[in-house]
Amino acid sequence: MKTNWIVGLLVGALVLGLVGGAVAGRFLTPKSSATGASSEDLKKLTDRVSSLEGRVGLAEGRLARVEGGTTVAGTALKIGMVDAENLFQRVFLPQVQTERSAMEAKAREIQTLQADFSAGKIKQDVYQQRNARLQAELIQTQLKVNMTMLNKMIASPGFANLRTDLEALRTQASPLETEVANLVKQAQVTILDLTGFANQLAQLQAAFQQLDQLLTQVAAGKILEITQQIAKEKAYDIVLRTKDVVMYRREGAIVDLSSDVEGRLWGLFPTR
Repeated sequence: MKTNWIVGLLVGALVLGLVGGAVAGRFLTPKSSATGASSEDLKKLTDRVSSLEGRVGLAEGRLARVEGGTTVAGTALKIGMVDAENLFQRVFLPQVQTERSAMEAKAREIQTLQADFSAGKIKQDVYQQRNARLQAELIQTQLKVNMTMLNKMIASPGFANLRTDLEALRTQASPLETEVANLVKQAQVTILDLTGFANQLAQLQAAFQQLDQLLTQVAAGKILEITQQIAKEKAYDIVLRTKDVVMYRREGAIVDLSSDVEGRLWGLFPTR
């Protein structure tokens, strides 16, 4: 009887987070070293992110080296593959589609404003004030995407093994929501210190990006976990990640398990 030799899936960090690389960080200023009223709360959030990252347990570097091609000691290997990036986009992103649509609309507002300024339709002082307000509102919509996903993970029985940490993360992220809301409120009137405002934006963006990265890693970890379950049930020896791993495959030699994994991933978020 063929024995199960090893199951390996290199998930790594998914290319795009919940907000999408095309939007996140595109319009915002780089990370600043300036400090602000929220530094202590942001440090707590950063610490919580680091702590939970260690518990997610992603399988980076666990892709097995297959010696001797497709056999080990003369025994044929049963090999599968999974498109982790596509699964993330197909299952996790739809859970926050409403919030992502609001975020994308805000990003388009910024693009329009920038185009009008470049065309000379808006004076510089007016542009700076409107742009600062829209930047703050963009972070608020981005954070809404993350907090919605975080709440759905907490509510899902499929994330029960991480619920305590996810709830603690939500508690630590609450001050971030408050800081962003305060900044948006501040931008509703004339901003007297645009440099200070930009520094606060940069701090909040840095904290948001860490939260987004972490939730993306949690999702990647769940894809890994379910893939391993299916691989063991079906006696696969090796499961590879399609992107950046499988450059060629002979038809029938490697079986695509993505649809099986996708079915179980949808089960994490039952329709109410």
